[in-house]
Amino acid sequence: MRKLCDVILFSCFLLLLTFVDVEADCEGGLFAVNSTYSENLNSLFSSLASNVIANNGFYNTSTGEGSNKVYGLALCGRGYPKQACVNCVEQAIQESQQRCPNRMKSFRWTTRDSDNASCLIRYANHSVSAKLELFPPTLSDNPLIIEEPKSLKLFRREWEALTNLTMQSATSAPENSSVVLKFYSVVRAEFTEFANVYMMMQCTPDILSSECNKCLSQCVLNFQNNNWGSQGGAGRLPSCYFRWDLYPICGSSENMTRVSMISRAITLPQGDTVSQPENDNKGKRIRNGTIAIIVVPTVINLFVFVGLFIIFDQRRKAYNKNINECFDSDGQSMLRFSIGMILSATDDFSPENKLGQGGFGTVYKGILPNGQEIAVKRLASGSGQGDTEFKNEVSLLTRLQHKNLVKLLGFCHEGEEEILVYELVPNSSLDHFIFGESL
Repeated sequence: MRKLCDVILFSCFLLLLTFVDVEADCEGGLFAVNSTYSENLNSLFSSLASNVIANNGFYNTSTGEGSNKVYGLALCGRGYPKQACVNCVEQAIQESQQRCPNRMKSFRWTTRDSDNASCLIRYANHSVSAKLELFPPTLSDNPLIIEEPKSLKLFRREWEALTNLTMQSATSAPENSSVVLKFYSVVRAEFTEFANVYMMMQCTPDILSSECNKCLSQCVLNFQNNNWGSQGGAGRLPSCYFRWDLYPICGSSENMTRVSMISRAITLPQGDTVSQPENDNKGKRIRNGTIAIIVVPTVINLFVFVGLFIIFDQRRKAYNKNINECFDSDGQSMLRFSIGMILSATDDFSPENKLGQGGFGTVYKGILPNGQEIAVKRLASGSGQGDTEFKNEVSLLTRLQHKNLVKLLGFCHEGEEEILVYELVPNSSLDHFIFGESL
């Protein structure tokens, strides 16, 4: 039974490990605070903000050697003032250190409202340059939802038309473009039931246009699967960023395109949606993880409850199996203990549990499985009593009830063993039992 309990608890532990932190932007193992990797990471952080503005808004680098080498990059949105970019990157570094302390890998898209700027920092113990990364995903949304009388069906058609347009604009830069922040687009659109809808998309400029399209499509899909119906939201991956809102997006006004989605949504084929990546398994992890947050604790509690129920039920059955209620000819109820229960309670009549000995037998201290302490009187062999005579004696003792008499709980009569089971009374004086504690 103990093995069964251990298996149940171990299974619950594995379930927790499987589903914890489904939206984290922290990855990899842990490094020691004073390790060489930690020193290299701090060195990279110290120069990241200044180097990103010196390189027109995008910078990737590495520090250290061998297994302690740290790779990193930083990216700012297009058109931001230099100091706003610096402030944003420094804030992203601070947030990453707080959220992912001592983690080998992390990425952080940050919006700094006070400077109307957004940026990305990313670091890892392997190269992060020119590599498309679609995991781990993070999401955020507006707690307000689109309510009646707004038509969510019409809104969705116009919204999908806007995502297609914004994505096309963000990924239209030629592969050999010399523009540093080439994969970037901000659109302000007019919908039938909303005067202004804002959308922004951006990819790191070190990946291909087709990879940027795939990354943004995954971001949009993650949002649709998890937060559709909200009045705004964002999806983030290590290689791209997507955001939309009913209000202006920080720092995007200088690069904004104004369009109307009303006529575009009408011409959009029924059922046309944003193109989905060939492999959307990672996008589905967020939805599955959200479900797991609700389901897993319930499953764990169920496992624990069933395990405890089985354990206590078997203990109860084992206890009842060794203690039976029987009745004498007058209907007097008596408990009959098995010899196995008596041996277990007294530790096989251990000399350490011996309380005393008289002419009629020896008295031992015992403890029942339910924790009750008992006094077990093992009658001397050769008394000559038969089963009927012994039961009659027990029946007589059971009828004798008085506050100054020790209560008989039951008996055991198996083979040559004749045993009486009393409640255990701690050592004290006779006056205590007769006159109480006031003396």
